[in-house]
Amino acid sequence: MAINIFIAAEAESPHKALCHQNTKKLSTKFMSLLIESIKLLDGKFYNLSYHEQRMHRSLQMLCGDDEPIELEGFLNRFKHPQSGLYKCRIEYDEKSKDVEFVPYQPKTIQSLRIVEHDRINYEFKYKDRKTIDRLFDLRRDCDDVLIVKRGYITDTSYCNIVFKRNGKWYTPWSALLKGTQRQNLLERNLIREEDIAPEDLSSFQSFKLINAMLEFDGPEIDVSNIVL
Repeated sequence: MAINIFIAAEAESPHKALCHQNTKKLSTKFMSLLIESIKLLDGKFYNLSYHEQRMHRSLQMLCGDDEPIELEGFLNRFKHPQSGLYKCRIEYDEKSKDVEFVPYQPKTIQSLRIVEHDRINYEFKYKDRKTIDRLFDLRRDCDDVLIVKRGYITDTSYCNIVFKRNGKWYTPWSALLKGTQRQNLLERNLIREEDIAPEDLSSFQSFKLINAMLEFDGPEIDVSNIVL
């Protein structure tokens, strides 16, 4: 059972009032609550600095809120599971945070179907995923979709993707969402960014899916399992 913790909004300071005003001004961007998914394994939160950076950037860009975010202290204020693998999911805006811990079991993904959408935008991790969900419904007999935007491969419905060529790993420059695991691997020089079009897939041998919950040590899948 999920543990739901709602953090009540604090009384608005002048800074918060300004942020609220900016949110109205940028309402075409800030159309939904934001979400952050954090790996919690045996009581330990993973990659918090990358999640902090993304949350801070999102609130700064969408509502002008430049206050620092310190997740470790915030999350450790609440009782959370000390054994097992959980997804810590935060739904938030500039005024409140709603936290839940959900037991996590990775989905088995063995095949991807290429789908195209030239206008999709998921730069910020919104709760509203209607466009992505509609694309996912086009997977037919495959396990997930691989989204192509303006001729270049981006992401699956829930993951960044990395491809192996001659023992080295590459991830699309054009990722819809620059994920925390992806950024971690880039900074450690374990993967490189590259423009990758569907016609380039034959130059790779295999691929892996990564996100906050899926580490780089996951299964390799033969690139022939991507259906054009």
